Amino acid sequence: MTSHSCKQLRCNDHCLPFYVDCDYIFSNVVVTPAREGGTRVQWSLGSSIRDEGPYQYSLQVGNAGVDDPHAWTTVVTGIDVCCLIDPQRRLAGVQSFTHYRLKLETAEGMYYSRPLHTFGKLHYMDWRMYESILRAEGIRLVSREGTNGTLLKRKISGIKCFRCRDFGTGEVKDAMCKLCYGTGWLGGYYAPIHCFFINLQPSGSTITKDVNMQGPVAGTHVTGRAIAVPILTSGDVWINRESSERWVITELKHLVEVKGIPSVYQIELDRIPFSDVVYSLSIE
Repeated sequence: MTSHSCKQLRCNDHCLPFYVDCDYIFSNVVVTPAREGGTRVQWSLGSSIRDEGPYQYSLQVGNAGVDDPHAWTTVVTGIDVCCLIDPQRRLAGVQSFTHYRLKLETAEGMYYSRPLHTFGKLHYMDWRMYESILRAEGIRLVSREGTNGTLLKRKISGIKCFRCRDFGTGEVKDAMCKLCYGTGWLGGYYAPIHCFFINLQPSGSTITKDVNMQGPVAGTHVTGRAIAVPILTSGDVWINRESSERWVITELKHLVEVKGIPSVYQIELDRIPFSDVVYSLSIE
């Protein structure tokens, strides 16, 4: 059995900076989120697939919206269906981090849909506008204004760290833990997303003294502009490809939205001290 991937827009280094106009076999995928009751995901197949049946579908859920297989959990399956319902209530709050993904297994191959957020439903013209904004902003970042880097999505769920978490309260007691990197979840971060471009605009720096290093340290704070694929959260780490410096995202603002769904961010980043445990996380 083989796994089929989509046609993807890539940069000159053949990495994937963003998803735009991918040739997925799933079309008209609609997520209907529900605060109470089941969240329904329905879809139709594109005309390009001609595999022999039966078609077994799996609905997977995650909080990061990345392609790392460890970021997804299968919640329900069905054979030759066009709709699946997640019966559980997921991370209720002002902003939902829940994402869904469809997996299709046939006798000839395995297919995945793009990660689908639960911000709301976009109709056809709204979706075309959304993708046009992503394409225009992405091309500008890649070709002229952006700085190339690697994004590390911070885990907000998974297996709790058994070394540094307090058994009773769940509090992280060691910010330098090398099992969870101070996040409280084993592994700390999902698989790296390469070629994530940010338009950096330096805004200031302060001089502080790091007790783990010799002499004063310049802590730099910068602002930047990036596309909202994947959906970012505060605590995510960005690695500058040119300097290998690591930055933590501290604040996010939606510069461009389509009916409440973010497409372009303004982000605030702080440079991480070289003594931080995040620098011990190896990136292939």
